[in-house]
Amino acid sequence: MRVCKLKIAFAAFTLIIIQLSLFCGVHVVSAIPKEPEMESLIRNLSASDLNVKTDSVKALVEIGEPAVEPLILALGVEDPELRENAAVTLGKIKDERAVEPLIGLLTDEEWEVEQAGNNALIAIGKPAVEPLIKILQDENESVFLQREAVQVLAGIGDERAIQPMIQALKEEPELDADLGYSLGLMGEPAVEPLIRALGDEDPNVRVRAAEALGRIGDKRAVMPLTDALNDENEMVRTFAKLGLKSIGSQRENTLIATYGKEGEFYIEDQRREWYDQLDTICKLARNDMEPYMYPEGPVVSYGWGIENRIGVGILEGSEVNNSTLDNIYDVFDMVGKEIGVNDVPVVFRYEGFVQMETAQEVAEDIEKNNKTEETDKEPEETDKTAGDVRKSRPIPELKFVFSLLSTLTAAFYMNKS
Repeated sequence: MRVCKLKIAFAAFTLIIIQLSLFCGVHVVSAIPKEPEMESLIRNLSASDLNVKTDSVKALVEIGEPAVEPLILALGVEDPELRENAAVTLGKIKDERAVEPLIGLLTDEEWEVEQAGNNALIAIGKPAVEPLIKILQDENESVFLQREAVQVLAGIGDERAIQPMIQALKEEPELDADLGYSLGLMGEPAVEPLIRALGDEDPNVRVRAAEALGRIGDKRAVMPLTDALNDENEMVRTFAKLGLKSIGSQRENTLIATYGKEGEFYIEDQRREWYDQLDTICKLARNDMEPYMYPEGPVVSYGWGIENRIGVGILEGSEVNNSTLDNIYDVFDMVGKEIGVNDVPVVFRYEGFVQMETAQEVAEDIEKNNKTEETDKEPEETDKTAGDVRKSRPIPELKFVFSLLSTLTAAFYMNKS
């Protein structure tokens, strides 16, 4: 049935193009791939050979518009790998017709397919903004889909989404942690609206505005955040303090040096293979990195991340010369060559322990604030609802902070175990 639908869609588009070419006197039919060729390319999106998959995506992108409808139909097949690479291809073609079908992938049960839909919508960009804003504003829409929509809007970075996202802080408390993070990714256009949000009557809006401003790191937020240190709400004061520290750290140049060459990939399968290789390099380098680890050496952390390279943290204040950096890089480069990776990408940055202290401080302030709120409740209300509150009340702030603490702790100790 699905193959039949693909055939019908392809035949229809071929007929349209033939008619247009006859009407306009332009001979373009020879450039259209034959129906079996299109079907073969789409089937190969889930081929076992990585090169075959990559070449199929490239060929379909080259075909362009005539491939859009067959690819949209392919988003509904059972094979998750085919769905994923059909979404990747549509994102590269950037046809507006794919927006609604790709939004349907944001709730796909397979994480890779969901992420492919997310990335494809970001690649298409502006045509996806209004449909995603409607999802965010629809009170009957699922919170899960709204959360995904927020992530895509942050990835696109269109100004039209800023005010609806701030408004959603008031109306969708279950999204506040996601919105606080995503608003911080909207960059310079969000600064002034977020500064105004620091004066909102809703303390939760003020909290998330302070968080987002700290992530953006714009110096215009320094004075408003300084004023927020006197806010009547303790949570606002806590996140204003954290925001100011974040702005201060972003304005410091921590980059020391970069080595090697970053990986290049056309489809997500290649990216995942690259991540596996970086992970293997970090694991194999463990023993040879021991002499360079703090306190014997200047390195306080190392590991791979979504930046597609290995990051090495050098303790702030340490005196490191080019020879030391070269020796550390050689550890990763030699291991990389053993598994077939040349010119392993490594970035060296200064790193301190102040981040750990800041996160610990914020966690303690938030916990203290939550205890104060519970104590201030009327006794009868507390007796009736305490059990329910413990079971169902989400505390996104604690989740965020303890996640940060876990990440920082893991980065420091991962080579000590």
